[in-house]
Amino acid sequence: MVKKILIVDDEKNIRMTLKHSLKSQEFDISMAVNGEEALENIKNNKFDLILLDIKMPGLDGMEVLKKIRDNGNNVNVIMMTAYGSVEKAVEAMKLGAIDFISKPFTHEEIRNIVKEVLGREELMEEDLDTSKDILEYAKKCILSNRYDEARIYLKKAIGGDVNSPEPHNLLGVLEEYEGKLDLAQKHYRAALALDPTYESANRNLQRTVQMRYTRQGISLGGSKDEKK
Repeated sequence: MVKKILIVDDEKNIRMTLKHSLKSQEFDISMAVNGEEALENIKNNKFDLILLDIKMPGLDGMEVLKKIRDNGNNVNVIMMTAYGSVEKAVEAMKLGAIDFISKPFTHEEIRNIVKEVLGREELMEEDLDTSKDILEYAKKCILSNRYDEARIYLKKAIGGDVNSPEPHNLLGVLEEYEGKLDLAQKHYRAALALDPTYESANRNLQRTVQMRYTRQGISLGGSKDEKK
C-alpha cells in the first residue's frame, strides 16, 4: 500500500527538494504552503506522515501539531527546523513529535529519517534484533506516552551500543520533562563523554546549567543536529 506524505513548508525550494528526495520511493505526496492549508489537507485526507516546518508565518508548526492532536489524529510527524534545535520540545514530545531534521538537509538524510519513522510503526517488542531497533522502539514508547517503558529500552539501547550518545541524550530529555534536572544533566554529560561533538547534548547541558533555567531550545537530537 502506497504511503501518503504531506509536506508543509512556506519555502517553495524546500518543498520541491523534499518532493524530489522522496520521488524514487513511490510515495503519494501532497504539499501545503502554510499551516492553514496543511490543516485543510489533513481534514480531507488520511496521511501516514507529515513533514512539518516549525517556523512559518501565520500558524507555526507547533500550533499545527497541537491542532492535529486536538483533533485526535496520531499521524507521524517529522518537525523541520533551520535552527539546529527544537523550541518547546517538551511540549512537542507531549504532542507526539520526537523526530526532527535540521535544514539544510541532504536527499539521503530525508530518505533515511522517513524510512525510520515509517518503519517504527511495524516494530514489535518481540522482534527487536539490533540496538538500532531497540532505540527506535524506545522512541515509539515515547510517542505513545509510555515513558517508563521508554526508559527501559533506552537503557537496553545503551547496553547494545555503549558508544552511542543518542539514548543518553533522550534519557536526559525524559528526566527534564519530569523536572529532574540533576538526573537530566548527568545523562547529557554521559552523552558528551562518549562524543564531545554531540551538539544536542551539549546544547541541552549548557541550557540547563544556566542560572536562569529554561526549556527553550531543548534538543531531542536528529539529523544534522547531532554534530557540528
